[in-house]
Amino acid sequence: MKKKNVYDRIKDEEKKMQEENKVKKSPDIKAMFSQRVLAFLIDLVLLSMITSLITMFIPVNDTATKLYEEQNRVLEGYVEGTVSMEEYVNQMVDISYDISRQTVIISIVTIVISLLYYVVYPCYNNGQTFGKKLMKIKIKKTNDKELTMNDLLIRSMINNSILVNIINVALVLFLGKNLYLSTSSFVSIIQYLVLTISLIMIAFTKNAQGLHDKAVHTEVVQADTVKEDALCQAGN
Repeated sequence: MKKKNVYDRIKDEEKKMQEENKVKKSPDIKAMFSQRVLAFLIDLVLLSMITSLITMFIPVNDTATKLYEEQNRVLEGYVEGTVSMEEYVNQMVDISYDISRQTVIISIVTIVISLLYYVVYPCYNNGQTFGKKLMKIKIKKTNDKELTMNDLLIRSMINNSILVNIINVALVLFLGKNLYLSTSSFVSIIQYLVLTISLIMIAFTKNAQGLHDKAVHTEVVQADTVKEDALCQAGN
């Protein structure tokens, strides 16, 4: 009887340890640099396709149509050698500004689609965009708190050029051509610097966090090492 009791106690302890191990959270494994880059590129291509399909149904006025035709004409002239490099750059800059003014609605729709894809979709999809899901990685908070829509919004503003696009829409609406071109170019340079610095930080730092991750205390980890969270909250 005594041996049986000892045996039962050992079995009970084993069951208890097994249950505790199931409850314990597995250590988070950082996503590989290649996984994050591939996920980023997949999202970029997919979002471009979605945006193109949706915006093609937005009517374009005659002025914008003529500008697109003029843009193609200048490009053909440059390829054929009838338009010099200087003429090509000057004309394309002017045409691009005029097109931007005529297609503000398309730019706004593009921003909305980006917000839905990079903020709303991953908020209700376990911190994953389609690209991240395909690469089996996800976004999570470093302090294990609930990932919020505000976190994803700030993150995507920095990392996915949404803030730059919003600024460019405001600039083209309220500034003259020369000031718009110079300011827009400066903002674009800042965005490229941010992306470059983030890539370096992700590739070479221990925590593998870019500037966008540091800003909201998030990290990207292997999805199968983290249990699925509840739907993310609308705010902090």
